[in-house]
Amino acid sequence: MGNIRVLLLLLLCGFLQACGGLKLIDVSKSSTALQLTTVQEQVIHPKLKLIRDIVEDYDFEKKQLEVDYQVFRAGITQRQYSRYEDGFMDSRSRRELNRFRDEARKFLRQRAIYLDEIKELVEEIATELTAEQRIKMAELKLPKLEVPMMLQRDPYNDLRYIPNHPLGGVNVF
Repeated sequence: MGNIRVLLLLLLCGFLQACGGLKLIDVSKSSTALQLTTVQEQVIHPKLKLIRDIVEDYDFEKKQLEVDYQVFRAGITQRQYSRYEDGFMDSRSRRELNRFRDEARKFLRQRAIYLDEIKELVEEIATELTAEQRIKMAELKLPKLEVPMMLQRDPYNDLRYIPNHPLGGVNVF
């Protein structure tokens, strides 16, 4: 009975991986899915590799920003923070906060540049394809340059101002 459960679990995992979809940056798999000719491969493969390099660069910068954020947070928790007065008590903490904000803004600007480059490359690839191949290309997964959680807006931020709400403040009235 235990062997059957393990076999079913492995089968389910394999099925879920197969349903993940084909990614555009998988050069060999995407070229076979698009059924490229040799002439098209010579033109499209360098562009696909360039898209893959852009995604790898973005992932590296994203990981670096996350590490910098963890270092920043660790430094802030060790210092005294006055919530009800002027915020950070010392100028060093304010400078570090401003430095991290500048770093985050640069990261987001670079992300926008990467997205524009990927968009242009996908358009250039689409011009080289036939109508049938464009339909198949629409089914491929384009790379997503997701914004790190620390830079995303908090969806529960508005609830913090509701008195007696579990995420909100204390009713002081």
